Amino acid sequence: MSLLVLMRHGQASFGAARYDALSELGQAQARATGQWMRAQGVKPTSIVHGPRQRQADTAALLFNEGGFNLAGEQTLPMQQDPLLDEFAEGEEIFATAQNFLGRSMHMDHSETARPRLDVLRDYDATCRAWSQGQVSIQGRLSLDEFRGQLRQWLTEQSATEQPPGQHTLVVTSAGSIAALVCEVMGLPNSSWYSLLRVIRNASLTEVLYSKGQCSLLSFNGVNHLPKDLNTSM
Repeated sequence: MSLLVLMRHGQASFGAARYDALSELGQAQARATGQWMRAQGVKPTSIVHGPRQRQADTAALLFNEGGFNLAGEQTLPMQQDPLLDEFAEGEEIFATAQNFLGRSMHMDHSETARPRLDVLRDYDATCRAWSQGQVSIQGRLSLDEFRGQLRQWLTEQSATEQPPGQHTLVVTSAGSIAALVCEVMGLPNSSWYSLLRVIRNASLTEVLYSKGQCSLLSFNGVNHLPKDLNTSM
């Protein structure tokens, strides 16, 4: 048997002009996860991350703090895979929410600024509407297409001929992890949003696989994080 450890990136910059950047808290979450893995003696055989900056930066911090090296100080393989991209960027969801719901999504000090909790509710409502096919996000895949992309990645990972005992750390985003869990568990699209909304920053989800067969071992674990680093957005 081999193991995929799916890690959500650290906290991004929700509501900022550029979502795709780790916040200071997000950087601390990535470092803490690497330190925990080092203390636990975790020895991955490879690290894979999605194409977004927050995913790559989380993987880099994880690598540095985890002290991951192979025998003879050989550098652990770390690769980027575009199939691990998120279903949409924060700015794209904000723009879609504003058009879909007809309300401002600003949280700054402008005249149209709204409380963070209200904006979060509209953000979640838009994600749910997208998953149900009620709204599209310009230039982005539908949920069926997005799941197909992740299904392709999972098939390639689990069916590729390789020695047993592989331990791959995969740094991606909540939407991708929710889609992969749906694929592993054979869940319908209606389950995707329910999974998405509970996946924590820097959480760990484990998938066992062998000869193309996958099983969910754990979901959304955050016990490795101190309580002050446990966040959802």
